[in-house]
Amino acid sequence: MKKAIFVGVLLLVLSVVGACSQESSNEDVNENGWPTTLKMGMMATEDDNNLARTSSAFADDLAEELGIEVEFFEGQDYNMMIEAMRAEQIDITNFGPFGYIIAVERSKAKPIAIMGESEESAMYHSVIIVPADSPVQTLEELEGEDFLFVDPASTSGHLFPRASMISQLGINNDEIESYFSSVAYSGGHDKSILAIANGDAAGAAVCEFCVPMFAESGLFDADDVRIIQTTDPIPGGPLAYREGLPEDLVEAIKEFALSYHEKNPEYFEVMGYKGYFPVEDSDYDVIRETAELLDMSPEEMLE
Repeated sequence: MKKAIFVGVLLLVLSVVGACSQESSNEDVNENGWPTTLKMGMMATEDDNNLARTSSAFADDLAEELGIEVEFFEGQDYNMMIEAMRAEQIDITNFGPFGYIIAVERSKAKPIAIMGESEESAMYHSVIIVPADSPVQTLEELEGEDFLFVDPASTSGHLFPRASMISQLGINNDEIESYFSSVAYSGGHDKSILAIANGDAAGAAVCEFCVPMFAESGLFDADDVRIIQTTDPIPGGPLAYREGLPEDLVEAIKEFALSYHEKNPEYFEVMGYKGYFPVEDSDYDVIRETAELLDMSPEEMLE
């Protein structure tokens, strides 16, 4: 597994370097002391015609605002994005909440802004979904069935629902895998939803807003899945940057992000949000507390 992670990160690094030049473009700076190229990463999805398109538009608009090139590319999993930031192969990206606290520890990530409907309600939920025609009505009825999580470091696709299961079912963390007939990681919220819509799994944990978002994109028929449970509120994942970027550049990115809803509301609409809002690292203490409840280190989450 470690070899696979290394190969994945290496491929990401090579793709970024190859897209620029033989030398790192961030070695060059403009008259402001800013890098001439800012590297923005985003998690890949099956919905290349919608979410990826709006994310690419964000990069293009940011480049126009800053007056420097913004290179946009997609990563395949949380570990890849975290390691790419640590290797300074990406400068800014959107992390999931738990992916963010790992990135703080490993890659010295810092938050810029958080998506939400308002500054007071920048929260979301994890949901358990089943095929629409499944007889299952409760989590307890999924005992002995196959179950999908998204990614070991996914907050809404693994950690919060896992913690909720421990509390609701009265079992410990080590018993989750034996509670179901099989537990697997799909690699993406969209992949988990598709598996449920196609009847390839009995249950899955995904982010609440992902269900209508991917349904509206045409990725699956909303009538093919059904929500049977919702978790407590979760703070959304932040747009984050790597330590070491010039402070005035970070402020320029932050100002752009916080006002981007005025320029391109569609960017947020496809995800069910209104815009970016201010966020602090301390807002993610609840995520750290959940990690302590699970008694799982970042290393264990990303194995």
